[in-house]
Amino acid sequence: MNKKVIIFLITIIPFLSFSQEILSLENAIKVGLKKNFDIQLSKKNKEISQLNNNLGNSGSLPTINISSKKEDAVSDQSKNPTSFIQEILSSESINASANMSWTLLSGYRIQATKEKLRQLEFLSNGNLTLTIENTTQAIILSYYNCILQKERLKLLQNVVNLSRERLIYQKTKYDIGVSSKMDVLQIETSLLTDSSNLLIQRLNYNNSVKNLNLVLGVDLNSEWNLTDKMSKKTQLFNFEELQSEMLKNNTTMINQSINNEIIRQDITLSKSVYYPIVSFNSGASYNESTYDIGDSGFEGNNTGETLNYYANISVNFRLYDGGKYRKLLQEAEIKNEINSLRLEKLQEETKNQLSINYEKYNSRIIIFNLSKKAFDIAEINYQLANDKNNRGTINSFKLRDIEIAYLNSGISYLQSNYNLNESYLELVKITGGIIE
Repeated sequence: MNKKVIIFLITIIPFLSFSQEILSLENAIKVGLKKNFDIQLSKKNKEISQLNNNLGNSGSLPTINISSKKEDAVSDQSKNPTSFIQEILSSESINASANMSWTLLSGYRIQATKEKLRQLEFLSNGNLTLTIENTTQAIILSYYNCILQKERLKLLQNVVNLSRERLIYQKTKYDIGVSSKMDVLQIETSLLTDSSNLLIQRLNYNNSVKNLNLVLGVDLNSEWNLTDKMSKKTQLFNFEELQSEMLKNNTTMINQSINNEIIRQDITLSKSVYYPIVSFNSGASYNESTYDIGDSGFEGNNTGETLNYYANISVNFRLYDGGKYRKLLQEAEIKNEINSLRLEKLQEETKNQLSINYEKYNSRIIIFNLSKKAFDIAEINYQLANDKNNRGTINSFKLRDIEIAYLNSGISYLQSNYNLNESYLELVKITGGIIE
């Protein structure tokens, strides 16, 4: 009785109705691009780079400072015999000043700094693009993995349903004496094994949905009704065209090129210290003081005002620094050589990866077609075997072998379809076309 209850629950669980939201692949990508945490972080970093890329940070704008203060002082000299005025003396003063400093020429430092800030903004945008590409690929593969696990679940469910019907039929035959106990036990054992695999596959499907939710950046317990199927389309690529697209559009290589440009600006900055720095400075200060000397009898004006202003141009030229900045320049030049080597290495590695993915994709096209044919044959053979079993012309052991072959070929076919899409996405991503 317990076995019957377990088998019933296993077969009915996948068909229980839950509240599920419809989710197409296109909508999944839209949700992920909006809510994915990595993309949100990359967008914030891009905003910071945009804020930093301004004329003020490059040093091309003047600096203006304004300050003011008020002072009150009291000095009791009424009991000081040495004081000329023996009274309580008080004073009040107001001071205000303004000055401007503007670097007119700094040996290309301003231009190099502004260009570096611009390249840093480009790099942050490139990093955001790379994050979007990786996220898009992850969303598509996670979505397809959910479909893969769901199709495997349906495949196992179909086998379990047929085994359950076969068990009922076989028990009926056993009750009327036209079947052996061994046949009943064989079918019951197979049903329990498949039911156990069904539960495991149900868990695999639930985990795949959680992984999809994690990539999308939504609640991990969200349930979806996935409306799209895995693509079965194949496309023949020309390797030379793929390589040309990769060299032009691969985001990782573009970002490395931007890094090289940033290092070149560092070289310019290192050289700028050997050029004169011309600065313009101007300013003004105002002071007003009021004195109170008590009952000394002084009746003159006790308020004084002072106004000072200036303007000058200064030229600074570094004659000797002990070789400090020369070493910084040499370091920047070496870093530039290192980055150039990194770019060459990256190009060769990416070419190699493209070649591997290209051959893998072509191989997986063949494997997919072969697996599809094998599954079609196994499905027909499984149907024929079930018909023969119903007529009693095949034993349960032979049927089980055909059933296992049907399951294995079905799983292999579904996996080959997923692998085909995975290789396709690798090709379009490495050539910079996955977003399109």
